Amino acid sequence: MPDGLTAPQPPPSHEPTASRPGRRPRPSWLVALVQALVVVAVFGAAGAGCGWLWYHLWDAPSGVVADHQWFTSEAGLRDDFQGVAWYVAIAVPAGLVLGILTAWLLDRSELVTLVAVVAGSLLAAYVMYRVGTHLSPGDPNELAKTAKDGTKLKGALSVDSWPPRASFTFGALIGLACVYLVSARRTPDEPQPPARTEPSAALTAPPVGPPPQR
Repeated sequence: MPDGLTAPQPPPSHEPTASRPGRRPRPSWLVALVQALVVVAVFGAAGAGCGWLWYHLWDAPSGVVADHQWFTSEAGLRDDFQGVAWYVAIAVPAGLVLGILTAWLLDRSELVTLVAVVAGSLLAAYVMYRVGTHLSPGDPNELAKTAKDGTKLKGALSVDSWPPRASFTFGALIGLACVYLVSARRTPDEPQPPARTEPSAALTAPPVGPPPQR
């Protein structure tokens, strides 16, 4: 190049530099699986706490052994039914709260959340029943077979029928449905693209008439 002349310098580029390759993003199915396992574990822990609460809120009925059979009074029968009532009264609100929190916090996949809530609520109901019955006294009808007449025994905590045992799952599904229903109503409608209008023929047509004379 001649002296005194310099080549023009290119302007500085403002394009972002390529980022260094880091960790690969985790697969979506793996994240959903981990979340589902966490939901089931939380439900199981909640079931254990509900079983402990169920036992401590229940008043054990008292009875007496006669001819190797256990007999209780009318008040004892009411206390025995009270155990089922307490089970439902604890399981339904607990399942409702856990269902709402699960649907609200874990919205990656509705189907995975539904399966996790159903599995977790069934586990919670089982754990709640096992913990409550483990803390309660033994079955007085079985103990009366080997007990002497006049022996006082307390009743056992139990839920014999299946509908009350489904209270945890029922409450969880109600909470799940409420969140999904509210979310569906709050989702705004997608804006429609504006309609494309054709230009008017009167504006685009060339003027008709004799050419201007010079």
